[in-house]
Amino acid sequence: MIKMLKKMNVPNRLTMLRIALVPIFIVLMVLVELNVWDYMKYVALGIFVIAALTDMFDGIISRKKGIVTNFGKIMDPLADKLLVASGLIMLAGIGTLPAWIVAIIIGRDFFASSLRMFGSDNGVAIAAVKSGKIKTIFQMVGIAFAIIDTNPFGEFILKGTNMGLFELTINVFMTVSISFALLATVWSLFDYIVKFGKHIDVEK
Repeated sequence: MIKMLKKMNVPNRLTMLRIALVPIFIVLMVLVELNVWDYMKYVALGIFVIAALTDMFDGIISRKKGIVTNFGKIMDPLADKLLVASGLIMLAGIGTLPAWIVAIIIGRDFFASSLRMFGSDNGVAIAAVKSGKIKTIFQMVGIAFAIIDTNPFGEFILKGTNMGLFELTINVFMTVSISFALLATVWSLFDYIVKFGKHIDVEK
């Protein structure tokens, strides 16, 4: 493993770091659920933010230096999906996010990945759509707010002024971010289906 990492460029090392942080994040979220320590959620948030930032920086470095590898094409989106899916599932488990939202977002990723794999098998590369990146940004922002939120999705609609200013603000930002992530998820799936229909012959 160490030899493999030494051979990698910086963007791919950041991708591997993101993948390595996922199980650490999951363990921390389990501790949050068990209420081991009141401030454990902030530790989990810190790990999640660091992992999310590796996604931003590996993209910046790749574009600036023109670094594109087959490993990166596969592992970078996989790392994003692992991080986002683990966050969504853990938050659904503790009741912060509705399971149906998590199911739609993760289901979209499985479906889009299947379309891209089918296209690759047929010699056609279905490029990532811009709406997919927008979706990921909203997901990560929403998950970050949800980690420290003490109220479930949309709770501010029911409680309103009965909530403190901090918890109200966090719940509003979390709910809005996840809502936009859900809309971008549907939008990006439609983009993939349109691209798939234009370039792939399913009769072959």
